[in-house]
Amino acid sequence: MRPTSTDPTLGGAGATPTVASEAYLDRLFGPGMGARHSAFIDRLRCPPVRDALHRYHTLEADETWLSVEDNYLLGIAVLCAQGDYGPASMFAMTLRHLGVPAERILTAVGRLEMWVGGIKAATAVGHIQAAIRRYDRDGIDAMGAWFPELPATAAAR
Repeated sequence: MRPTSTDPTLGGAGATPTVASEAYLDRLFGPGMGARHSAFIDRLRCPPVRDALHRYHTLEADETWLSVEDNYLLGIAVLCAQGDYGPASMFAMTLRHLGVPAERILTAVGRLEMWVGGIKAATAVGHIQAAIRRYDRDGIDAMGAWFPELPATAAAR
């Protein structure tokens, strides 16, 4: 089941953006992953940016017109067109985690050639191919930067 804006697991009416964001990420990546991603976001020393990132997650959860997969494909295309390959690579890994075929992701990135030119599209495809290989080899561990272990999790190992 895909999370939607009316899904009660997203914190319900009146939930803070952080609570809703964590619930959404738990649904995508598994229990506790929302809190781990919040730990990543909390490293940013700018509260308005932290709040904005949590609000983005609540926007992504609304699948009224765009699926989560559609949202991440759009994100990859825009980020690659801007040359922001780090976040685009993480989005590609997210899509692989959600079961999206590598070919679909690479097709979307390859079609950038129509708008940004062949060299920039080839560069983007190279970055995204590498991210897909990392995810396919390491699974969720490839996304460790986004999901740092919490002190209690690390101590339990």
